[in-house]
Formats: sequence, C-alpha cells, structure tokens
Amino acid sequence: MLRRLSLLGLATALLAQPARAWDPPGHMLVAQIACDQLKPTTKAAMDAALARFNQKEHASYDAVIAACWMDDVRSRTKAYNLWHYVDLPFTADGLPLPDGSAAMPNVIWGIQKCEDILAGKTDDSTIDKDQALVMLLHLVGDIHQPLHATGRPDDAGGNKVKIANLRDPDADLLFSKGGNLHWFWDSAYRRVFKDGAANVAYAGPIYPRERAVEGHKAAENLIRQQATLLEQKYPRSILTEQGDPVSWAKESHGWGYTLGYGALPAPSANNQITLPDYYVAAAHDCAEKRIPLAGYRLGTLLNEYFASTPAATPAR
Repeated sequence: MLRRLSLLGLATALLAQPARAWDPPGHMLVAQIACDQLKPTTKAAMDAALARFNQKEHASYDAVIAACWMDDVRSRTKAYNLWHYVDLPFTADGLPLPDGSAAMPNVIWGIQKCEDILAGKTDDSTIDKDQALVMLLHLVGDIHQPLHATGRPDDAGGNKVKIANLRDPDADLLFSKGGNLHWFWDSAYRRVFKDGAANVAYAGPIYPRERAVEGHKAAENLIRQQATLLEQKYPRSILTEQGDPVSWAKESHGWGYTLGYGALPAPSANNQITLPDYYVAAAHDCAEKRIPLAGYRLGTLLNEYFASTPAATPAR
C-alpha cells in the first residue's frame, strides 16, 4: 500500500510537466562514464565543488547523481525548464540548419553559459561556479538525446505523439493509456522489444521527488555495472571529434529527423503509434551509443576546466 501511494505521488509529479531529459539512470550513466575519465586533480576539485554545492542545497549529491539535479529542482522552480532542449526546425534532410543558439534560452545556450561561468568569462548573480558545474553535468547529457533537438510543430518534442505499446513494470502507472514518443526516447538506451511491446531490459528505481537523492543513490550500483558494460561495448575510441554544443545538437537533430521521426510508422485510427521491433532496436542502438559519447565529451570538458583550477576547501 505504501509503495502504491509512493508511485501515485510520483505519477502526479511527472504527469504535471513534459519530460525533457534522459531518465535519471540515463543521466547518471553519462556522469559515471564522464567520472571514469577524470584526472585525480579534476576529481579532487569536483569533490570540493560538490561539497560547497551540497552545503548550499542542504543535500548530499555526489558527482554521478548530481547529473539529476536539474530535473530534481523542477519541483520548486521553473527557471530552468527551457534549458533542457533546443527547437531546431524539422527540415528536409540535407537542408542547412540555423545555429540554434540564437533563440534563448535553450540547451545550446545553457551549456555555453555554464562553460563561460566556469571559465570566469561571465558572471550571474543567481548561478555560481559550483551550480554551473552541476548544471553542465546534466545539460551535456540532454543535448545528446535526439528528441532534445528535434520536434515537429506543436508536438512538444514527441510528448504529444502517443505510443500504444510502451511498457515499463514500475512506470506503467504513469501512462495507463500508453506512453509517448519522448518518454520512449528518454529510456531508449535500455529498451528491448518483447511480447509485442517496447519493454525495459532493466528497471530503474521509482521514488517520489521529495526523496530524489535517496532514490538516485539506490541506483548507483546498477549504474556502475551498466556504465562498465557500455564502456566495454563503446570504448573511448568512438569519440572521433569533441565538437561543441552546436555540433552536438546537430548530431542529435540528424538522428531525431532520420530515425526518431523518419522511421516512425503511421498512427492507427485512435491516433496512437505501435512501435515495431525494428524501430525499438534501432532506437536502442542509437541511444545506447550516445550515452557514452556524451560521457566522454563531458569528461573531456571537466578535465579541461579543472586543469588549472585547484581544489578548494569547503566553506564551514
């Protein structure tokens, strides 16, 4: 009974706003893979920054679960809601795309802003360097999700595209009449086609938002195991180009346009789409590779930023 009440509270919180991120395990995987690339001096400086951040937040985030903070904070502020995605136009394949950073705020603008704060190129009275670091952990993951850079007019990045055969043992409660395309892509890296449905290969923990940190921590052993598997399957050699936020968004847009939307079957009479096995498999392969790619790029950014930044003693 207590578990059901907990699930109901989570469902209410999630249904109140559109999904605009990898799911929590996805963000934690990106951060874990990034952390595996860190130099000892980078890790020490990050630990000090997170200690200061936790003092201000009255929380206990570590470098892996801190990647979820930008979603966790939505329960108390909408200030960063637009930072998670960028609305690149749904254009025909091959047509040039605009920069994408001109319309602000968005995920391209957000990453660049965080990098500038960390580098001391700009100041923001509401965001210090420690918070900018935590935000960067999240946003670099976001920009690698194909439906964070792609959307048709008025479909909210796939949130309004109803999927009839989306299954998740714990999260079925959230979508009693079927899920949506964005929700599918948020967890596509762990989706498998089974028994006619897009199931999950492994389930993430379900917990109410008021116990977010506790819930994230409960998944850390699972994240460590899955990150190791991803690093073995997709070693750092897949990172052939570091790129920048604009190029990352264009990569995601390309996948979103050709696969995310381009391979979708037509909706049924009730305006729902049933995902076929080939779509689930292709989306899984795409998303599964973009998780470590985001992690390697994030690790590179962190090592570059902290290369000349000494670890500081937390304020008391």
